[in-house]
Amino acid sequence: MIDNRLQRIANFLLLNSSFIDNLGLLNGKMGIAIFFYHYSRYCGNKIYQDYAGELIDEIYEEINNGTPVNFANGLTGIGWGIEFLVKNKFVYSDTDEALSEIDNAVYRNSLYRPFLLESGNDLFGYGLYYIARLREHGNDDNNLKTLFKKQHLIYLTDDCERILTQKKYRDYKIESLSTDTINSFAMFLIEMHRLELFPFKVERLFYALPEFIETSLQESGDFAGKSQLCRFAGHIIPCIKDVNIQNIFRQFENRTDCREEYNEKPEESLVNGFIKDAWQLLIYEPYATNGEQLYSMAEKVFQIIDNEENWNRQLESVNKNNIGLTGLAGIGLGLLFSLMQQSPKKKNVIAGYLLI
Repeated sequence: MIDNRLQRIANFLLLNSSFIDNLGLLNGKMGIAIFFYHYSRYCGNKIYQDYAGELIDEIYEEINNGTPVNFANGLTGIGWGIEFLVKNKFVYSDTDEALSEIDNAVYRNSLYRPFLLESGNDLFGYGLYYIARLREHGNDDNNLKTLFKKQHLIYLTDDCERILTQKKYRDYKIESLSTDTINSFAMFLIEMHRLELFPFKVERLFYALPEFIETSLQESGDFAGKSQLCRFAGHIIPCIKDVNIQNIFRQFENRTDCREEYNEKPEESLVNGFIKDAWQLLIYEPYATNGEQLYSMAEKVFQIIDNEENWNRQLESVNKNNIGLTGLAGIGLGLLFSLMQQSPKKKNVIAGYLLI
């Protein structure tokens, strides 16, 4: 029955994806292409792989000077997606060549923009993009391109300081930072620590996070995002030396109320949380939700969408703003990831590093 729903999701996206204008990772064609590559590998049907390739071609053709840079809808998310596809052998390419124009555009924007968030809901796309660009190309300090990426990551750490410590976002009429934004900064800083880049400043920036995490846990209704924050807290503990600060993060890690409240939510909130778990698993691996949790949620979500009335209502509500990984394609990706967890054999077939 899950296979039937997946096929209906795939066919709906097959008919409608080329008509949307958004090229991005979370809300547009890039995320849908990632779903299709996974689905093609799962079902063994090359039609879906070919269509995903057509979407990638459309993205490259439609990028222009007006394409935003942000992670959800723009260049940093598109570039991250290309790196992901190459890493997982969905496509074969030299990404230094394939992403050269995106590299240049992202670099120029980071230099000339006074502030690297467009709103309090933005993910820290510049950081996530450059982390992916460096992580997938080794750590060769004799390579000028590697040194350039490291240098820019150090500059981006300065931007983190302006945002997290100096709270410069208030100068741009941003009152607060969302749970999604804080999660993206946590991912960036953990990866910077792993790469041993700018360690003194990175550790100091970890000390700035508890205030933001506590505010999110108290005030946000984003239960999937808050659960991710608690998981990040556990991964931050080994990155810092101060025992008192470690204990603060340990308290965050041990918070169970987010997931308990999440499980008690009405059907629509459960579906939305499942969608968010799916794209968080995609972007924040290996620091995201484990496969058992996603599979547990998939069972509840499938009970909801297995109802034909609920399913038809879901399809009728699809529009250009919720067809991607934050909507219908996200449901499909979550179901695929949960199937990987259910079947050990399928784990080795679909982007195995995600859940193994």
